[in-house]
Amino acid sequence: MSVSAASSPGLPVPLYFRALALSIPVLIGGHLFLAGLAIFSDSLAWQWHGALGGSIGFVILLLLGTAVFIAGLRDYRSAATVLFILYCFQFVWLELGAALVIGWVQALHPANAMALATLSVLMARRAMS
Repeated sequence: MSVSAASSPGLPVPLYFRALALSIPVLIGGHLFLAGLAIFSDSLAWQWHGALGGSIGFVILLLLGTAVFIAGLRDYRSAATVLFILYCFQFVWLELGAALVIGWVQALHPANAMALATLSVLMARRAMS
């Protein structure tokens, strides 16, 4: 998976894909802000954090779907797939940690969020170039 390689040579990245790719790190940034807000100011923000977290999955699925089904976006398939897998693991860490009553497993949730944010920024940067 090469995030720095160009999209299909000679073909520009479609505007809708650029918008999807750019929206994901923005949404993740908002998601992280809501977690901080819930910790330091307003516990009601946990509900917003959860709702936004769920809706980010829809955008990631759209990105993955376009990368899989649009031939010109083939170079983004691997990164989009990894992004989707990392997103799914957000729920695995929370639920598995809760089921096993192991806090360090749940603590992988924010660590995984850093990986999600990093990959989404790299994908957005690549799509915009």
